[in-house]
Amino acid sequence: GSEMRQLLGRLPLFILSLTHVHAFTSVPSLPATRDQCSVARCSQGAAIGPLGAPIRNKLRRASLPHGGGTLLRMGGSEMEKKQSELLNSLLLQRSIQTQLYYYAEFRDDFKRQWLEDFLDHRGLLNFHSFAGLKVPVKEYLETMMNTAPYTYTISANWGSTMGGSKDNPFVQRAAVKTYNETIHPQKVVKGIMDIREQLKGEWVNDLSTIDFEDHIFWEELEDEVHHASLAEAAERVARIEEEKKASEKASLQKGGENATASGGETRGTKTLTSRAPATSDPPPFSLESRERNPLGVSDNLVVQSIRGEQGSTPLRGKNYDVCKKAATYIAVRQVVSRLDGGVAEARAQGAWLRQTWDAEYKNLFETDSGRFVSEHFLSGLARKPTLAMPVAGSLYSVNPMDLTKKVVEARRRVLQGWRDYLESGEVESGHTEIMRDLLIKSFGSL
Repeated sequence: GSEMRQLLGRLPLFILSLTHVHAFTSVPSLPATRDQCSVARCSQGAAIGPLGAPIRNKLRRASLPHGGGTLLRMGGSEMEKKQSELLNSLLLQRSIQTQLYYYAEFRDDFKRQWLEDFLDHRGLLNFHSFAGLKVPVKEYLETMMNTAPYTYTISANWGSTMGGSKDNPFVQRAAVKTYNETIHPQKVVKGIMDIREQLKGEWVNDLSTIDFEDHIFWEELEDEVHHASLAEAAERVARIEEEKKASEKASLQKGGENATASGGETRGTKTLTSRAPATSDPPPFSLESRERNPLGVSDNLVVQSIRGEQGSTPLRGKNYDVCKKAATYIAVRQVVSRLDGGVAEARAQGAWLRQTWDAEYKNLFETDSGRFVSEHFLSGLARKPTLAMPVAGSLYSVNPMDLTKKVVEARRRVLQGWRDYLESGEVESGHTEIMRDLLIKSFGSL
C-alpha cells in the first residue's frame, strides 16, 4: 500500500518529465568556423553534418529518394481497400513537413536537420508530392517516441576578426565558445502529433472544396466547347461568303449578267455587301486570359482564398494541392482497374487510358513535379479527341471526355472516404494508443 501511494505521488512528476526517461548522450566538442558549426555523430548512428549556409544550399538541391512506400506498389482495387492507411501516411508526411517548415523559419537548424535525417528522410522539407514517408505511420511515431535524447556539444567562433594577417599577434581573435544542444525526440513527436490533429481539421474543410472546383471545371469546359462550336460555325459562314465572292468575280470577268449575291447586291461593276450584325456573345474561351502556372492551367479562386487565410497552417495551400494530386492518382488507378475487368468496350477504354497515363502523366504524379498536376491532367485528358481502339479484333470508340468524368467521380468517392475517416476520431485514437503504450512501457521499467 505504501509503495502504491509513493508511485501515485510520483505520477504527476513522471508525466511532466516524460521526455526525460532516457539518459542524455554526450559527445566531445568539435571546432567550428565563424559561419559554420560542426556537430558530432551521435551514439545512435544518425550522422549530422555541418550547419549553416552550405547545408541549406545542399538541401535545396537534394531530392527525396522516392521509394513511394506502399502506395505506388498497390493496384487499384487494393488502394480502394486501404484508403485510411494511405490518408494516414499522407497526413503524417505533411505534418512532418510543416514541423520542418517551422524549424527552418526559426532557423533551428539542429532540429530541422535531425528530423530530416530521422529514418532517412533527407530532402523531405521541399518535397511537394505524396508517398514521401518511407515507413508505416505507427512505426515512425513509436520509433521516435522511444528514441533517446541527443545532446551535442558545439564549438563556435563568436564575433569576427577584421583586418590583420593570420599570424599577427596584435589582432584580437574571435573567442571560441562551446555550448550544448539537446534534442528530445519525445517532445518532437508530440509536436508532430499536435500538427496532425490541426491538419486533420483543415483537411475536413478543404477536401469538400474540391467538389466545388470540379463544378467550375465542367462549367469552363462546357463554355469552351460551346464557344469552339460558335467559332467553327462562324468560320464555315465566312468560307461560304468567300466562295460566293469568288464565284461573282469569275462571272463578272466573263462578261456575264449581273448576279445578286446573298446578303448584298451588284450595281454595275461594284459589289455592295452588307455586314453581319454585331453579336453580343463573349469571345471564345481562352486560358491565356487567366492567371497561368507553369503547367498551363488556370489558378482558380478557391486555392487563392485558402492561401490567403492567415489563421491556417503555413503549408495549407500546398497540402490542398498534394491531397488533390494523391486523390487523383488513386482515382485513375481505380478507374483503370475497373475498366480492365469489364466488357470489350470498357477494356478498350481502359487500354487507352493506361497508355495515355503511362506515356504522359504517370511520371508527373509519382515525382515532385510542382503544383497543379491534377488540373493539368484533367484538362489535358478532357480535351483529347474521340478515337477508336482495337480490342479482340474489333474497333471500339473511346471518348476521353467520358473517361475524365469517370476519374472525377472516382476521385469524389475517394475524397468522401477520406473525410469520413478524418471525422471518425481515428487520428486522435491512434495518438492516444501510442502515448498509452509508452506510459505502460515506462512504468514497467521502474
